[in-house]
Amino acid sequence: MQLDIKDYLNNLRTYAEAEYIPIIRADSQRLIDVLLHIHKPVRILELGTAIGYSAICMASACCENVVDGVATPFHIDTIEIDPDMVVVARQNIEKCGFSSNIRVICGDCLEVLPALSMQYDMVFMDAAKGQYARIYEDCLRLLKKDGVLLCDNCTYHGKAKLDPATAPHKHRTIIANMQEFHRIILNDARLSSVLLEVGDGMILGSKKV
Repeated sequence: MQLDIKDYLNNLRTYAEAEYIPIIRADSQRLIDVLLHIHKPVRILELGTAIGYSAICMASACCENVVDGVATPFHIDTIEIDPDMVVVARQNIEKCGFSSNIRVICGDCLEVLPALSMQYDMVFMDAAKGQYARIYEDCLRLLKKDGVLLCDNCTYHGKAKLDPATAPHKHRTIIANMQEFHRIILNDARLSSVLLEVGDGMILGSKKV
């Protein structure tokens, strides 16, 4: 019996919500689906695999991309720091039949990204929010000209607009780091970018050079 990927993804979302595992919001995922159908990327880099939900969603959307009657080939590299999550993600990816399309890399983005040299048509940043500013240059380096950069959770539950000095102490560092990231990416002449009020805030950019 062939697996119904849509049902499987619905079950994964229910599981993630019950176990408090962070996965992409539904409206943010719909935006990604639109971008995938418009740009038809061949190579995608994802930062932050978790249980593999968004990687499977992207792979499923890519399977629908057809040019001149021929399915567009695609490959996704996704990075996850938690070894236990890596095991679960690989199991989910295998069950959905995408093991040959999705490679899960176990490691810290700060260490893995500098070692990568392959160019990607799309980069999806969904890792530790406090690291966005630190990993941005590597993400841009790995992105092809005219490639799409998409960053999730950029408003940090609305807290990114707060003054770090007066924000709750436990949020001050990540708020300051996210604000620094906003200043960097939204003012980078190498990128056309915009902050979208989708999900928990997404920054969408296209590499110009």
